[in-house]
Amino acid sequence: MLLVYGFIEEPRLLLHGGGGGQRTQIRSTALTRQLAKSQPGLLVAAMVALHENNKVQLEQAGHIFKELGCENCLQVDFWEAMLMASSQEAVIQELLFRLASVYIDRLTNTTSDTHPNEPHAPSRRRPLKSADDLMNSCSHYGALYPWLTVLNPAQTTSSQHQEALYKLQSLLCGPSLSVGSVVPLMERLSEESLWGFSLHLLCTTRRGQYDSSIEKLLDRCPQAIIAYANHQLQDKHMVLWWQKLLPELCNRTRAATDNSILLAALKETLVVVAMEMSPTEFLELMPDDGTAFFFLPHLLTCSQHHLLA
Repeated sequence: MLLVYGFIEEPRLLLHGGGGGQRTQIRSTALTRQLAKSQPGLLVAAMVALHENNKVQLEQAGHIFKELGCENCLQVDFWEAMLMASSQEAVIQELLFRLASVYIDRLTNTTSDTHPNEPHAPSRRRPLKSADDLMNSCSHYGALYPWLTVLNPAQTTSSQHQEALYKLQSLLCGPSLSVGSVVPLMERLSEESLWGFSLHLLCTTRRGQYDSSIEKLLDRCPQAIIAYANHQLQDKHMVLWWQKLLPELCNRTRAATDNSILLAALKETLVVVAMEMSPTEFLELMPDDGTAFFFLPHLLTCSQHHLLA
Protein backbone atom coordinates (compact mmCIF):
# COMPACT_ATOMS: atom_id res chain seq x y z
CA MET A 1 0.00 0.00 0.00
CA LEU A 2 2.93 2.33 0.60
CA LEU A 3 3.91 1.82 -3.04
CA VAL A 4 0.34 2.56 -4.15
CA TYR A 5 0.32 5.77 -2.10
CA GLY A 6 3.60 6.67 -3.76
CA PHE A 7 2.08 6.17 -7.24
CA ILE A 8 -0.84 8.42 -6.25
CA GLU A 9 1.60 11.15 -5.22
CA GLU A 10 3.75 10.67 -8.31
CA PRO A 11 1.67 9.11 -11.14
CA ARG A 12 4.44 9.84 -13.64
CA LEU A 13 6.18 6.74 -12.32
CA LEU A 14 3.54 4.74 -14.21
CA LEU A 15 2.17 7.15 -16.80
CA HIS A 16 3.72 9.39 -19.44
CA GLY A 17 1.42 12.30 -20.18
CA GLY A 18 -1.88 12.35 -18.28
CA GLY A 19 -3.69 15.25 -16.72
CA GLY A 20 -6.36 16.97 -18.75
CA GLY A 21 -9.53 15.15 -19.73
CA GLN A 22 -10.66 11.79 -21.01
CA ARG A 23 -9.08 12.27 -24.44
CA THR A 24 -5.61 13.13 -23.19
CA GLN A 25 -3.19 10.52 -24.53
CA ILE A 26 -1.03 8.71 -22.00
CA ARG A 27 1.62 6.04 -22.37
CA SER A 28 3.09 3.40 -20.10
CA THR A 29 6.52 3.80 -18.50
CA ALA A 30 9.28 1.21 -18.20
CA LEU A 31 8.17 0.60 -14.61
CA THR A 32 4.59 -0.04 -15.76
CA ARG A 33 5.83 -2.60 -18.26
CA GLN A 34 7.98 -4.28 -15.62
CA LEU A 35 5.10 -4.48 -13.13
CA ALA A 36 2.84 -6.00 -15.79
CA LYS A 37 5.30 -8.88 -16.03
CA SER A 38 6.45 -9.26 -12.43
CA GLN A 39 3.75 -7.83 -10.13
CA PRO A 40 0.45 -7.56 -12.00
CA GLY A 41 -1.54 -7.29 -8.75
CA LEU A 42 0.40 -4.20 -7.70
CA LEU A 43 -0.11 -2.61 -11.11
CA VAL A 44 -3.87 -3.22 -10.99
CA ALA A 45 -4.10 -1.83 -7.44
CA ALA A 46 -2.11 1.24 -8.48
CA MET A 47 -4.29 1.89 -11.53
CA VAL A 48 -7.45 1.61 -9.41
CA ALA A 49 -6.00 4.07 -6.91
CA LEU A 50 -5.03 6.48 -9.69
CA HIS A 51 -8.55 6.32 -11.12
CA GLU A 52 -10.21 6.85 -7.73
CA ASN A 53 -7.96 9.86 -7.12
CA ASN A 54 -8.74 11.38 -10.56
CA LYS A 55 -5.22 10.79 -11.86
CA VAL A 56 -6.37 8.63 -14.79
CA GLN A 57 -9.67 8.07 -16.60
CA LEU A 58 -11.23 4.67 -17.35
CA GLU A 59 -10.55 4.89 -21.08
CA GLN A 60 -6.99 6.07 -20.47
CA ALA A 61 -6.35 3.06 -18.26
CA GLY A 62 -7.77 0.88 -21.03
CA HIS A 63 -5.29 2.44 -23.44
CA ILE A 64 -2.41 1.55 -21.09
CA PHE A 65 -3.48 -2.09 -20.82
CA LYS A 66 -3.91 -2.29 -24.57
CA GLU A 67 -0.44 -0.84 -25.07
CA LEU A 68 0.89 -3.50 -22.70
CA GLY A 69 -0.88 -6.21 -24.69
CA CYS A 70 -2.95 -7.12 -21.60
CA GLU A 71 -6.41 -5.98 -22.64
CA ASN A 72 -7.82 -9.51 -22.23
CA CYS A 73 -6.32 -10.29 -18.85
CA LEU A 74 -5.01 -7.43 -16.69
CA GLN A 75 -7.62 -5.02 -17.97
CA VAL A 76 -10.35 -7.44 -16.87
CA ASP A 77 -8.63 -7.76 -13.47
CA PHE A 78 -8.62 -3.94 -13.36
CA TRP A 79 -12.35 -3.73 -14.14
CA GLU A 80 -13.13 -6.31 -11.42
CA ALA A 81 -11.01 -4.39 -8.91
CA MET A 82 -12.64 -1.12 -9.99
CA LEU A 83 -16.06 -2.62 -9.38
CA MET A 84 -15.07 -3.27 -5.76
CA ALA A 85 -13.66 0.23 -5.29
CA SER A 86 -15.96 2.56 -7.22
CA SER A 87 -18.97 4.33 -5.71
CA GLN A 88 -19.99 6.13 -8.92
CA GLU A 89 -23.17 4.55 -10.28
CA ALA A 90 -22.40 5.44 -13.93
CA VAL A 91 -18.95 3.84 -13.65
CA ILE A 92 -20.40 0.76 -11.91
CA GLN A 93 -22.98 0.18 -14.65
CA GLU A 94 -20.36 0.61 -17.37
CA LEU A 95 -18.05 -1.88 -15.63
CA LEU A 96 -20.87 -4.41 -15.10
CA PHE A 97 -21.71 -4.32 -18.81
CA ARG A 98 -18.06 -4.63 -19.86
CA LEU A 99 -17.42 -7.54 -17.51
CA ALA A 100 -20.56 -9.39 -18.57
CA SER A 101 -19.47 -8.93 -22.20
CA VAL A 102 -16.00 -10.32 -21.43
CA TYR A 103 -17.39 -13.34 -19.58
CA ILE A 104 -19.73 -14.09 -22.49
CA ASP A 105 -16.80 -13.76 -24.92
CA ARG A 106 -14.81 -16.24 -22.87
CA LEU A 107 -17.71 -18.69 -22.78
CA THR A 108 -18.04 -18.58 -26.57
CA ASN A 109 -14.27 -19.01 -27.11
CA THR A 110 -13.15 -21.96 -25.00
CA THR A 111 -10.40 -23.50 -27.11
CA SER A 112 -7.54 -22.19 -25.00
CA ASP A 113 -6.69 -20.78 -21.59
CA THR A 114 -3.99 -18.54 -23.07
CA HIS A 115 -4.02 -15.30 -25.01
CA PRO A 116 -1.24 -15.43 -27.62
CA ASN A 117 -1.53 -11.70 -28.36
CA GLU A 118 -0.60 -10.83 -24.77
CA PRO A 119 3.20 -11.03 -24.65
CA HIS A 120 3.38 -9.94 -21.02
CA ALA A 121 0.83 -12.48 -19.79
CA PRO A 122 2.34 -15.80 -18.74
CA SER A 123 0.75 -18.93 -20.09
CA ARG A 124 -2.36 -19.96 -18.18
CA ARG A 125 -2.11 -16.96 -15.83
CA ARG A 126 -4.94 -17.12 -13.33
CA PRO A 127 -7.14 -14.07 -12.80
CA LEU A 128 -6.18 -12.00 -9.77
CA LYS A 129 -9.64 -12.66 -8.32
CA SER A 130 -11.51 -15.95 -8.61
CA ALA A 131 -15.30 -16.12 -8.75
CA ASP A 132 -15.34 -17.07 -5.05
CA ASP A 133 -13.10 -14.10 -4.20
CA LEU A 134 -15.45 -11.71 -5.97
CA MET A 135 -18.57 -13.19 -4.36
CA ASN A 136 -16.97 -12.80 -0.93
CA SER A 137 -15.57 -9.30 -1.41
CA CYS A 138 -17.75 -7.44 -3.92
CA SER A 139 -21.43 -6.71 -3.30
CA HIS A 140 -22.19 -6.59 -7.04
CA TYR A 141 -21.42 -10.32 -7.31
CA GLY A 142 -24.17 -12.38 -5.68
CA ALA A 143 -23.97 -15.83 -4.14
CA LEU A 144 -24.99 -18.45 -6.70
CA TYR A 145 -28.61 -19.51 -6.34
CA PRO A 146 -28.78 -23.02 -4.79
CA TRP A 147 -30.58 -24.54 -7.79
CA LEU A 148 -27.62 -23.70 -10.03
CA THR A 149 -25.61 -26.49 -8.41
CA VAL A 150 -27.85 -28.99 -10.21
CA LEU A 151 -27.29 -27.32 -13.58
CA ASN A 152 -23.61 -26.47 -13.31
CA PRO A 153 -21.25 -29.09 -14.77
CA ALA A 154 -18.66 -30.67 -12.53
CA GLN A 155 -16.01 -29.83 -15.12
CA THR A 156 -16.14 -27.77 -18.30
CA THR A 157 -13.74 -27.43 -21.20
CA SER A 158 -11.19 -25.26 -19.37
CA SER A 159 -10.52 -23.52 -16.07
CA GLN A 160 -11.06 -20.17 -17.79
CA HIS A 161 -14.45 -21.34 -19.03
CA GLN A 162 -15.42 -22.44 -15.50
CA GLU A 163 -14.37 -19.11 -13.98
CA ALA A 164 -16.18 -17.12 -16.66
CA LEU A 165 -19.34 -19.17 -16.11
CA TYR A 166 -19.35 -18.71 -12.33
CA LYS A 167 -18.55 -15.00 -12.59
CA LEU A 168 -21.33 -14.36 -15.09
CA GLN A 169 -23.80 -16.42 -13.03
CA SER A 170 -22.73 -14.46 -9.96
CA LEU A 171 -23.34 -11.11 -11.68
CA LEU A 172 -26.79 -12.35 -12.74
CA CYS A 173 -27.48 -13.43 -9.14
CA GLY A 174 -26.27 -10.08 -7.82
CA PRO A 175 -28.30 -6.92 -7.20
CA SER A 176 -26.69 -4.51 -9.63
CA LEU A 177 -26.48 -5.87 -13.18
CA SER A 178 -29.31 -4.70 -15.44
CA VAL A 179 -30.40 -7.97 -17.04
CA GLY A 180 -32.10 -6.17 -19.92
CA SER A 181 -28.77 -4.67 -20.98
CA VAL A 182 -27.10 -8.08 -21.44
CA VAL A 183 -29.99 -10.06 -22.95
CA PRO A 184 -28.90 -9.17 -26.54
CA LEU A 185 -25.38 -10.42 -25.69
CA MET A 186 -26.80 -13.64 -24.25
CA GLU A 187 -28.20 -14.56 -27.65
CA ARG A 188 -24.67 -15.66 -28.55
CA LEU A 189 -24.86 -18.44 -25.95
CA SER A 190 -26.63 -21.63 -26.92
CA GLU A 191 -29.09 -23.31 -24.55
CA GLU A 192 -27.99 -26.77 -25.73
CA SER A 193 -25.65 -27.27 -22.77
CA LEU A 194 -27.01 -27.20 -19.22
CA TRP A 195 -24.65 -24.37 -18.27
CA GLY A 196 -25.88 -22.31 -21.24
CA PHE A 197 -29.45 -23.12 -20.30
CA SER A 198 -28.74 -22.01 -16.72
CA LEU A 199 -27.69 -18.54 -17.90
CA HIS A 200 -30.81 -18.05 -19.99
CA LEU A 201 -32.94 -19.33 -17.11
CA LEU A 202 -31.29 -16.82 -14.78
CA CYS A 203 -32.23 -14.03 -17.18
CA THR A 204 -35.88 -15.08 -17.48
CA THR A 205 -36.07 -15.48 -13.69
CA ARG A 206 -34.50 -12.08 -13.03
CA ARG A 207 -37.02 -10.53 -15.42
CA GLY A 208 -39.86 -12.04 -13.39
CA GLN A 209 -40.95 -14.57 -16.03
CA TYR A 210 -41.55 -17.36 -13.51
CA ASP A 211 -44.25 -19.23 -15.43
CA SER A 212 -42.05 -19.77 -18.47
CA SER A 213 -39.03 -20.50 -16.25
CA ILE A 214 -40.94 -23.29 -14.50
CA GLU A 215 -41.98 -24.79 -17.84
CA LYS A 216 -38.45 -24.61 -19.27
CA LEU A 217 -36.92 -26.17 -16.17
CA LEU A 218 -39.44 -29.01 -16.15
CA ASP A 219 -38.67 -29.62 -19.83
CA ARG A 220 -34.88 -29.64 -19.42
CA CYS A 221 -33.97 -30.54 -15.84
CA PRO A 222 -36.94 -31.50 -13.65
CA GLN A 223 -34.65 -32.70 -10.86
CA ALA A 224 -33.82 -29.02 -10.20
CA ILE A 225 -37.43 -27.79 -9.94
CA ILE A 226 -37.88 -28.10 -6.16
CA ALA A 227 -34.58 -26.38 -5.44
CA TYR A 228 -35.67 -23.64 -7.88
CA ALA A 229 -39.11 -23.30 -6.28
CA ASN A 230 -37.75 -23.28 -2.73
CA HIS A 231 -35.50 -20.35 -3.62
CA GLN A 232 -37.51 -18.37 -6.15
CA LEU A 233 -41.17 -18.97 -5.28
CA GLN A 234 -41.31 -17.17 -1.97
CA ASP A 235 -43.28 -14.22 -0.53
CA LYS A 236 -45.45 -12.68 -3.27
CA HIS A 237 -44.49 -15.49 -5.66
CA MET A 238 -45.56 -18.23 -3.23
CA VAL A 239 -48.91 -18.61 -5.03
CA LEU A 240 -47.07 -20.07 -8.02
CA TRP A 241 -46.54 -23.27 -6.03
CA TRP A 242 -50.25 -24.10 -6.44
CA GLN A 243 -51.24 -21.88 -9.36
CA LYS A 244 -48.46 -23.01 -11.72
CA LEU A 245 -46.12 -25.69 -10.35
CA LEU A 246 -48.72 -28.09 -8.94
CA PRO A 247 -50.92 -28.30 -12.08
CA GLU A 248 -47.83 -28.57 -14.30
CA LEU A 249 -46.50 -31.48 -12.26
CA CYS A 250 -49.89 -33.22 -12.17
CA ASN A 251 -50.24 -33.00 -15.96
CA ARG A 252 -46.66 -34.03 -16.70
CA THR A 253 -46.63 -36.90 -14.17
CA ARG A 254 -49.80 -38.30 -15.72
CA ALA A 255 -48.37 -38.09 -19.26
CA ALA A 256 -44.81 -39.32 -18.58
CA THR A 257 -43.84 -42.96 -19.03
CA ASP A 258 -40.92 -42.72 -16.60
CA ASN A 259 -42.18 -40.26 -14.03
CA SER A 260 -40.11 -41.03 -10.94
CA ILE A 261 -38.41 -37.60 -10.88
CA LEU A 262 -41.68 -35.78 -11.55
CA LEU A 263 -43.51 -37.87 -8.96
CA ALA A 264 -40.92 -37.03 -6.30
CA ALA A 265 -41.24 -33.33 -7.19
CA LEU A 266 -45.03 -33.57 -7.02
CA LYS A 267 -44.89 -35.09 -3.52
CA GLU A 268 -42.59 -32.31 -2.28
CA THR A 269 -44.83 -29.69 -3.88
CA LEU A 270 -47.89 -31.13 -2.13
CA VAL A 271 -46.05 -30.92 1.21
CA VAL A 272 -45.52 -27.17 0.66
CA VAL A 273 -49.06 -26.56 -0.61
CA ALA A 274 -50.60 -28.47 2.31
CA MET A 275 -48.86 -26.13 4.77
CA GLU A 276 -50.04 -22.98 3.00
CA MET A 277 -53.70 -23.66 2.24
CA SER A 278 -56.93 -24.50 4.03
CA PRO A 279 -58.40 -28.00 3.52
CA THR A 280 -61.18 -26.57 1.32
CA GLU A 281 -58.69 -24.74 -0.88
CA PHE A 282 -56.50 -27.85 -1.03
CA LEU A 283 -59.45 -30.00 -2.19
CA GLU A 284 -60.28 -27.56 -4.97
CA LEU A 285 -56.76 -27.99 -6.33
CA MET A 286 -56.94 -31.74 -6.60
CA PRO A 287 -57.36 -33.07 -10.16
CA ASP A 288 -60.68 -34.81 -10.79
CA ASP A 289 -58.91 -37.97 -11.95
CA GLY A 290 -56.37 -37.94 -9.12
CA THR A 291 -55.70 -41.16 -7.20
CA ALA A 292 -57.28 -40.80 -3.75
CA PHE A 293 -54.64 -42.68 -1.73
CA PHE A 294 -51.91 -40.47 -3.21
CA PHE A 295 -53.52 -37.17 -2.17
CA LEU A 296 -55.27 -38.18 1.08
CA PRO A 297 -52.13 -38.11 3.32
CA HIS A 298 -51.44 -34.54 2.17
CA LEU A 299 -55.06 -33.53 2.75
CA LEU A 300 -54.82 -34.98 6.25
CA THR A 301 -51.62 -33.01 6.91
CA CYS A 302 -53.33 -29.88 5.60
CA SER A 303 -56.33 -30.42 7.91
CA GLN A 304 -54.14 -31.03 10.98
CA HIS A 305 -52.04 -27.95 10.26
CA HIS A 306 -55.20 -25.86 9.77
CA LEU A 307 -56.62 -27.03 13.12
CA LEU A 308 -53.42 -26.20 14.99
CA ALA A 309 -52.98 -22.79 13.33
